Amino acid sequence: MPAIHLLRRGLAALAITVSIALAAAAQPAAHSPAKPVRLIVPFAAGGPNDVMARVLAQRLTLDTGQPFVVDNKPGAGGIIGTDAVAKAAPDGYILGFISAPFTMSPALQAKMPYDTARDLIPVTKVGESPMVLMVPSTSKFSSATELIAFARKNPEKVTYGSGGVGSTPHLTTELLGSIYGAKFLHVPYKGGGESIKALMGGEVDVLIDSITSTGPAFASGRIKGLGVGQATRAPQLPDVPTFNDAGLQKFQVTHWVGVVATGKTPGPVIETLHAQIVKALKSPDVIKKFEEIGAHPVGDSPAEFDKFVRGELDKWKQVVKTAKIQAQ
Repeated sequence: MPAIHLLRRGLAALAITVSIALAAAAQPAAHSPAKPVRLIVPFAAGGPNDVMARVLAQRLTLDTGQPFVVDNKPGAGGIIGTDAVAKAAPDGYILGFISAPFTMSPALQAKMPYDTARDLIPVTKVGESPMVLMVPSTSKFSSATELIAFARKNPEKVTYGSGGVGSTPHLTTELLGSIYGAKFLHVPYKGGGESIKALMGGEVDVLIDSITSTGPAFASGRIKGLGVGQATRAPQLPDVPTFNDAGLQKFQVTHWVGVVATGKTPGPVIETLHAQIVKALKSPDVIKKFEEIGAHPVGDSPAEFDKFVRGELDKWKQVVKTAKIQAQ
């Protein structure tokens, strides 16, 4: 073959190689991350959300070779930290670790600093832990149906605690009341820890909170469970019936956490983040650490998580409207 043809063929092959390289470079940074990733937790350090975020971040750091750093930005029921994610560059290097307040705040606030549907993209539900219906160990109520029956006949004679107006225990208890036609009296405290102490001390009659938050309180023997929100009994509370077995078949709630990215983050980046997180959630050490605090990993698809979030937004909007709750 003449040298000129060999040269032309070589140049053509080089052109193809360069074109492929340029096309690849033009794609969004699809993300085995090239720099540290911030995982913003919009609540204070030490709670169950923070614990799960740190377990996940540690595994992702090992898997990707880049630091996944947990950044606590508490305030305004999770709005401040989530707003930082909404306003970040859409490149996948700043993520949000959200939970139920993410879907409650739009129903409570007259004006939000971000649009939940437009400015944030669900990546995956990371984990769930059951909610527990609890009373003091000295309570006269021995079952959930007995409690509900009394509250229906005696409106606002049964008090319940929460970590504040608009908190998950607050809205969850209002949901329970709306389903079964019972009216409880809300007693808000300055944080979830204070509401648990109030229950242990008999200051309030009822509390609904996650098993991840209340495990030590059960260990004290000063509270008892009337129902737990999962399909089977919780290993941590083997004597507590499920909500189904306790007669609360219509009341299905869990404490959940998930990851969101900034709106307009490119699809390939979301897909890679999702794959990395799901891989981490399948790690035996992550599963074990979640189980130790009463949670279990999930790792659903972005579409499934998006559908779940939209359903939660609708649900809490109706609860807030029915109970006429206003954020304080």
